[in-house]
Amino acid sequence: MEAEKKNDEFEPGAAQFGNFINYYEFNPPKNRLALFEGKFCEYFSSHRPLLCLDVGCNTGELTKGLYKMLSSGQSDVRMMGVDLDAQLVQRANEAISNELESRLQFHTLNVVSEAEERDQLLSRYLETQGSGRKRFDIAFCFSTTMWVHLNHGDAGLESLLACLATWADNVVVEPQPWKCYRNATRRLRRAHRPPFPLFDSLVYRSNVLDHIDDVFRNRMDMELQEHLGHSEWQRPVLWYRHKPTANLAI
Repeated sequence: MEAEKKNDEFEPGAAQFGNFINYYEFNPPKNRLALFEGKFCEYFSSHRPLLCLDVGCNTGELTKGLYKMLSSGQSDVRMMGVDLDAQLVQRANEAISNELESRLQFHTLNVVSEAEERDQLLSRYLETQGSGRKRFDIAFCFSTTMWVHLNHGDAGLESLLACLATWADNVVVEPQPWKCYRNATRRLRRAHRPPFPLFDSLVYRSNVLDHIDDVFRNRMDMELQEHLGHSEWQRPVLWYRHKPTANLAI
């Protein structure tokens, strides 16, 4: 109940793709960063370089926070953030300090509908930053699954999850529960904007979190390494990793 009240207090307005221009004003990075202190950073302290991908990075404030946190455990961390909103990505790049320019990159990309561009971009990044490695160490995806699901349907959601699992050894995902879908639909209605065209056709609704878990576990051969906790709005933050025997080819 408290989380719902907080959501109402910080009503963000309507954004069809979740690309809120003021996103970190009502959901500051510190709310999530606290979940990664300690064991998570220690687990990756020996990875050199540690290559990270943040899908749905917005203006990059959380991406930069994760970079700084992971860098406290080792010296060679490199991160790329991608978002479909070019204006948000421009803001993220403009805010990078000179000392971080070689370690942080932000690119405009729709990972679901621009698959060919995605694969080229990620392959090129891994080639230049990771000496030809085939996957990132970690892919982060915070509060993005719902927007892909609403705009690209069940198949689009599964495509996003497959992308994360294919391109990274570890996936940290913060999926929105079904009540968030209803809130997003209500905000569009209040703003007198057209509804999400695929909303009525979605099969995965109240069971969407179970479906996400099923895709990672049974289709992508991953395992739940740890439930890291809940973000401030009571959304689960889940850490999946490939089983030692997994051998996915890109």
